[in-house]
Amino acid sequence: MSQQPATPTQLHASQIEQIVRKVLASLEIPGSVGSTYVSAAVLSLDVLRSLPKDIKQISVGENTLVTPAAKDYLKEKGIAWTKTTAQTPVAGNTSGIVVSDSKNIDVSSSKRLFVTGSVLWLRNLEKQLCPKATLVDQIQMDDASAIRSVAQAIRNGASNAVAIVKAPHATLWQAARDEALRPAIISQWSDLEEVFREVPTNLLIVPALRWNIAGSANITRKFLDHLKANR
Repeated sequence: MSQQPATPTQLHASQIEQIVRKVLASLEIPGSVGSTYVSAAVLSLDVLRSLPKDIKQISVGENTLVTPAAKDYLKEKGIAWTKTTAQTPVAGNTSGIVVSDSKNIDVSSSKRLFVTGSVLWLRNLEKQLCPKATLVDQIQMDDASAIRSVAQAIRNGASNAVAIVKAPHATLWQAARDEALRPAIISQWSDLEEVFREVPTNLLIVPALRWNIAGSANITRKFLDHLKANR
């Protein structure tokens, strides 16, 4: 009795999808679902709210500042969090998400004064300053972003910074909560000498509504002279 030739097995799209799902499920690491590493100098509510809704566990850098509001949010949402020395996503991060609130600023090999702000004329200010003595950051979206950028720069090796902002007192309050920052507002020229004499500051906060490009450039140069004289 002759045998019938074998015919290839036909799989429907739904069957293929089912097989793929089973294979992927077998590859999952137990207990790693919904976990991610958050790279941010300051872990704030804005950063947390940008995360996917299914996140159940996060890890942050050992120097990351976690704000009280962020801690309350994490507790309310039942999200576990830990600090780690790793600067890259830790094992178990299946989401593949690394959240950063500012660009990665590498100033470890430079002792230049870090300058940032939320004013559009920051690029024009850059032309007034010596590039060998200053490192001008990108224009930040708001004052809070400017301070986060400063905090990251300080932690990456910068020793001092200038932030040109629109709401100086609110910015001072935010900066003062970060133990790495020692801020002081410069509202008038005489403030400089007083600050240099009384406060071991590493961050000058310059009110954008009080100072123009030339004034901000002069403050920055004066700060550089002070730093050079006290090395």
